[in-house]
Amino acid sequence: MDINAKVFAAFQSENKEQLEAIRAIMGKTPKSGDDAFNEALRLAHTMKAGARVCGLEGIQELAHRLETLFTHIRDSTLAADGEAGAVITSSLDAIEDAMASASKGEPLADMTMALGSIDRLLQPPAAAPKRPTRESTRQRVLLAFQSEQQEHLAGLRSTLEKAAHGALNEVELNEMLRLAHTLKGGARISGLPPIETLSHRLESIFARVKSGALSFDPAVMETVNLTLNAIEDWMAALAAGKTPAEPSQAFEALTNLLGPDGGAIATQVSPAEAAPSVSAPATAAGQFDTVRLNAEHLDRLLRSSGQLVTESLRQDQVSRALAELSHDIDEIDREWESVREVSAAHLHRLSATPEFTRVLHYLEFVERQARIISRQARQVHALQQRSSRSVRVLGQELQENVRKARMMPAEGVFGVFRKMVRDVAKDENKRIEFRVTGLEVQADRMVLQALKDPVMHMLRNAISHGIETNGQRKLAGKAEVGCVSLQIEAVGNRLTIRVDDDGRGLDLSRIAEVGVRKGLLTPADASTRSPEELSALIFQPGFSTAKAITDLSGRGMGLSVVYEAVSRLQGEVRTAPKAGPGMCLVISVPLSISTHRLLLVSSQGQTFAVPSSGIQRLIRIKLTDVETVEGKPLVVWENQSVPLVSLAQVLGIGGGSEFAVEGTQLSVMILKSGTRRLAVAVDAFLAEREAIIKNLDGPVADISVLGGGIMLEDGSVALVLNTGELIETFKPVYAPPIAKTGETTLEEKVSTVLVVDDSFTARTLEKSILEVHGFNVIVAIDGSEALSKLRSEEIDLVISDIQMPRMDGLTLLQEMKKDERFARLPVILVTSMNRAADQERGLALGADAYLVKQRFDHQNLLDTIKQLL
Repeated sequence: MDINAKVFAAFQSENKEQLEAIRAIMGKTPKSGDDAFNEALRLAHTMKAGARVCGLEGIQELAHRLETLFTHIRDSTLAADGEAGAVITSSLDAIEDAMASASKGEPLADMTMALGSIDRLLQPPAAAPKRPTRESTRQRVLLAFQSEQQEHLAGLRSTLEKAAHGALNEVELNEMLRLAHTLKGGARISGLPPIETLSHRLESIFARVKSGALSFDPAVMETVNLTLNAIEDWMAALAAGKTPAEPSQAFEALTNLLGPDGGAIATQVSPAEAAPSVSAPATAAGQFDTVRLNAEHLDRLLRSSGQLVTESLRQDQVSRALAELSHDIDEIDREWESVREVSAAHLHRLSATPEFTRVLHYLEFVERQARIISRQARQVHALQQRSSRSVRVLGQELQENVRKARMMPAEGVFGVFRKMVRDVAKDENKRIEFRVTGLEVQADRMVLQALKDPVMHMLRNAISHGIETNGQRKLAGKAEVGCVSLQIEAVGNRLTIRVDDDGRGLDLSRIAEVGVRKGLLTPADASTRSPEELSALIFQPGFSTAKAITDLSGRGMGLSVVYEAVSRLQGEVRTAPKAGPGMCLVISVPLSISTHRLLLVSSQGQTFAVPSSGIQRLIRIKLTDVETVEGKPLVVWENQSVPLVSLAQVLGIGGGSEFAVEGTQLSVMILKSGTRRLAVAVDAFLAEREAIIKNLDGPVADISVLGGGIMLEDGSVALVLNTGELIETFKPVYAPPIAKTGETTLEEKVSTVLVVDDSFTARTLEKSILEVHGFNVIVAIDGSEALSKLRSEEIDLVISDIQMPRMDGLTLLQEMKKDERFARLPVILVTSMNRAADQERGLALGADAYLVKQRFDHQNLLDTIKQLL
């Protein structure tokens, strides 16, 4: 089980106790000023801290309000009357309901009513909300049209792409007429006359094309694209709160094409032709009715389908348990048969004895019941197997249908890049021809959204860094108009995005120079690295070859942002060689993040999941085949020397640098990232699995080599490894020992840390973090128990909360300083109380460090421990 799962399980158990304790206090009907509210206050405070650790914001906020409420009642500034009791009871019920939702993986139940009830007790009721005004209604209509017009423009551009490669059929022309007509109607409702006029004239062009008066020749295509760009720019300015500029260039082009009347031919087209009904018989085959669906609901449905599949897999354990039960019952039956045959004569003689008649009847009853139970067990097992198979099939079908529902054309997200490229080119005073292909490619909505900013960075870099100024292009003998292209392609289950330009390309000598200056390369490395290895440096944070900082370049953040975003998607980004001038960047990510094919492996008793897309080969190698070059272990695979490392070493768990050996062989994954390879040894290959990768929260979310988690059949969580980051962060070590059968290795002394906190959740979090990083951890629930542990155990460092029952952290620190045995032990105080007085008192008593839970950072804690030890 990973840290997050253990922490949540701890808080779940602790929360039940806290709720019961507060209910018990309220059941005694205490009065305002009663000391019982001190305990209620402490319980609410601990509950708030635990909820914060688990990322349960709704419960954290409600516990905080309860804490405030108990403070007012304790201080007699608020009456502990029936109304206050009812509010407290309903708040506790709301927390209980929210925890039930969280335990099922569902969103937290709504806390609005409970929070509002406490607020009404603590302060005067808020003024009644104002009724919607005409202005607010218009704003809602504009927001709706803003979203709608983006879809209409995307649809028109998609059809225009087809027109550029051949004639359109009647259905496609009707669809263009319908989109322009709908765009015009929406603009009229929203009170946007310029958009209405531009849409009307677009409708006129499409009507003339349909009648044969016009064709989609280059001039018409240019005018239509200019008009679509004008609509997009006008709406973008409006959304930004700016006054849109008059689209005079588009109006002039439309007038030149259609004449001064602006396209009166549109009135000759029947309404049925201009906007064909979706229910008309002429609807194209393959078109379906569509509905708008909240993306959050779709994501929730996907998570639920994933949990259903996981639950169906868990039924395999139930099936095995039923099979074992059936087998055990059959064993009992067979054993009884054997005993009965041997004892038949004795039982027959005993049947004549009245005192044994009851015993014989009981044995016959047991025999009959055993056979009935055996038959029922087999029937239940068969029924469970059929039900389990049906649930698995239905779960997988639901998951696949949701996955398909999440797919959308790239145009919906990447269509905005046309305007962005125009704006950037204008700012840079460069003439750019922007070519886009593959916008019709379908991909997971979340993948496209996650790639939107990275691709934007790549395009901006291509214009700013890549394309030369007009004068430079003339001197280089290039066309004055630079070319930037965006190519989107789906191959198998991978989405590939290429950003290509015909600019100056990479200056490898300049990259090597900056790499040496930043300490990423030695001068010797700079002269021996391959072009691929040198070009990989541009993805390093803060790396820039620009000699001047502008609004678009020179800070070195763009491509590192690309690398980080792509890594989070279990993908890779690299430079690709090209025949002509310029540069080509390639992103490769999974087409969908709804499900991933994963390999489950074990290391140091823990289960990890590795995306199959990052694995090139699984091999078993003999110990004798492991070579050492300059003290570094490696294996030879496909005539290449590949560095060898244990997964435990990379993750820093367990023995760290040891290889686990099955007999005389190592289980090794050959991982790939671009041109780099890494051989990673694990304890065992377990199984393959299709699963949904869930994001990690809390401290482990910042660990770059972890890409998420998946639920296993037994309810535990397996951490998913980010193979690209694993390879990039790997630093070769010298000659790690190989743990062979029958041998023992000398281990370094493990430091023991005493964690003192009355919150079970906080203890679990800190214990899990420290154990993952190799510390031995002992826990205590308050200062009194901590002193007892100090007297009986060998402790190297103490981490203590301040607010605790019986003996608080400051008193514990005071007692430790009085005892010569503990006076020199390092002590770290970790508390949610951020008062300067507490901090000053703690440091005055001799605390070595003081950490605040609101700003709790596991890395800060680890760094502090390392400094003190």
